[in-house]
Amino acid sequence: MSLVLRGSAAALLCALSVGPAAAQASFPFWIGRAGITAVTSQCANGGFVAVGNVFESSYRAKTGVAGEPSNPGIMFLNNMSAYMFFRANNATSNANTMAGTGAYTGMLFRGNVTSIPNPSQQSYTGTSNLTIVTPASITSSTDSIVINGSLTNWRNVTGCTVTFKAGYRKGS
Repeated sequence: MSLVLRGSAAALLCALSVGPAAAQASFPFWIGRAGITAVTSQCANGGFVAVGNVFESSYRAKTGVAGEPSNPGIMFLNNMSAYMFFRANNATSNANTMAGTGAYTGMLFRGNVTSIPNPSQQSYTGTSNLTIVTPASITSSTDSIVINGSLTNWRNVTGCTVTFKAGYRKGS
């Protein structure tokens, strides 16, 4: 996937979390890939995620840059869908990075023009558990980030928990 498309996906992540006016601001985000390392049996519903899948991914932490969104987020993008997860109501151990276990609000955007999206899959909630492997602290100048994590209710499927490992480089 091109850097332009990944950058556009990261911009979408920022725009959806703060609204169109703030989307013009320049705050840090990181782009990379996330590999799926485990899924629960409930994830077999429709075959939309499996061990070994690799997603283009964007990550945004709250780093203190003026005008930056107040809730961090992570996005997974494949050729047909984008899955976005935002920290819900300061509900994680580290409200600036989503590190630790806490609640998220998720959204699914489908790119398949041959089907009409199911409204129940457009917005949903679940639990995230993210470990920021490196670095110990994320700032606006952090160049690279490694995250291991899991997300429950993937694609709004009760009991579907997806575990992943992701690596990111600072976007521009």
